[in-house]
Amino acid sequence: MTKTINYPVGIQTFSEIIRNDYLYVDKTALVYKLVKDAKYIFLSRPRRFGKSLLMSTLEAYYKGSKDLFEHLKIWNLEKEWLKYPVFRFDLSGVNFNDISKFISRINRCLKEIAEDYSLVLDGDNIADSFRSLIRQAYRKFDRGVVILVDEYDKPMLDTIHLDELHDHVKEELRGFYSVIKLSDEYVKKAVIIGVTRFSRVSIFSGFNNLKDISMLPIYNGICGITASEFKKDFEKSVYEFAQTNSMTEDKVWEIFKKEYDGYHFAFPGEFIYNPFSVLTAFDNEIPGQYWFDSGSPSFLIKLVKNRNYLLGNLEGARRDARKLNDIETIKHDLIPLLYQAGYLTLLSYDTNAKEYILGFPNREVYEGFWGSLAGYFFRNPYGESSFDINKFLDNIYRGQPDKFMIRLRALFADTESDHEPNKEIHFQTMMAIACKMMGLHVATEIHSAMGRCDMTIETTRFIYIFEFKVNSTPEIAMAQIINKGYATRFAADTRTIFLIGANFSTHTRTLTQPWLIQTLSRQ
Repeated sequence: MTKTINYPVGIQTFSEIIRNDYLYVDKTALVYKLVKDAKYIFLSRPRRFGKSLLMSTLEAYYKGSKDLFEHLKIWNLEKEWLKYPVFRFDLSGVNFNDISKFISRINRCLKEIAEDYSLVLDGDNIADSFRSLIRQAYRKFDRGVVILVDEYDKPMLDTIHLDELHDHVKEELRGFYSVIKLSDEYVKKAVIIGVTRFSRVSIFSGFNNLKDISMLPIYNGICGITASEFKKDFEKSVYEFAQTNSMTEDKVWEIFKKEYDGYHFAFPGEFIYNPFSVLTAFDNEIPGQYWFDSGSPSFLIKLVKNRNYLLGNLEGARRDARKLNDIETIKHDLIPLLYQAGYLTLLSYDTNAKEYILGFPNREVYEGFWGSLAGYFFRNPYGESSFDINKFLDNIYRGQPDKFMIRLRALFADTESDHEPNKEIHFQTMMAIACKMMGLHVATEIHSAMGRCDMTIETTRFIYIFEFKVNSTPEIAMAQIINKGYATRFAADTRTIFLIGANFSTHTRTLTQPWLIQTLSRQ
């Protein structure tokens, strides 16, 4: 069946979408709420979630482009449609691996602003030039300046694994944003948007009146597609998709919910569909991992490579709002970054503990996340995947721990790693990634009264309890499992339990043989 709907895949300009009759999910009622809200606004949302489109919509509104909004919700809300000078900064599209690239990008934005409004670009540095342009625009147009900063955090994400350069970039940004505060009397509105939330101390020093709307229920659906919007605006899309793929409409709703729904940015509030994946899937007329394939999480791989994170216990992680809002904890806590970047989302809220429970939003993100890490950790010298998932699963589900370990040893031996694997955590990470790729119920660093077990895998019939040592012996590993009672918490469980003590060698870069296996049968 021929598509009758134009989908704005990759189009982030509001005027282009409206004038060319692309499908548009009407967010203008929330835009009106936003422009009437606090003077200084901050919002974080994952990449490709419609942040740039929101900025473009705000730009059109503040420039008084009334004709673009005629058939939208804001039409009956706004009465004045005043025009303001708009300074828009877009920090995407550049790899800020050098401080000069950041300064060059800001200078280019300032030059374009000066040309657009026939202003004089002067000043000894970017902060002085910025402040001068704000004052000139205010005096020329007799109206406050609207400042829109898109992807404000791109320079910091690019350098997050390079401490010295990262600090230098933050210092430059602090000076840049201080201009907005110092120019308060000349500013009408400032909206700063990005993926992550770096603390005000590190970036927005002294910017005490910056309102963070990222987790406010009223703005939960300002980016992305809410469940109700999906039902209302995509009914015809679902029909055409079903016809093309010879399936029922109910099946299409089910596929899209499982693949692309599940994001949540505030409670109470609807769950949110990933807009990029939804639009691309309808445009291509086939589901796929579109959001993940549109940009690999290179910053995540860099962090995992340079810092010691436990990746096995991501689902069900609990954090309060303060910790989720503070990406500065990145040196010892990966959860806030994964949440803000869109790899984890809010699943529920514990009112007693005042904590959010997090997890993967949908199948696209789950499979893409673990698949990208597997591609890095388990690549062979030819850049190919190094393991057969089905064979690993067969061993686990059949209760064949020795065959599983033999296969695992071969996997490590065939893997070309940038790491020097001299820490247990490196192997725990690789084990967690492998098991997640297999779809197994795996947990790492499980606490008990006597200590912490390295890893467990559970199936309906079997429980596997692992302890790994590095440059040691499997006997010491097995002794730890037994002496610290790692199997105690399964005392009432009727499943067969396998205790596995193993050792990694940094010389051979794989498991040493033999390993030790003990079986505890409860049947």
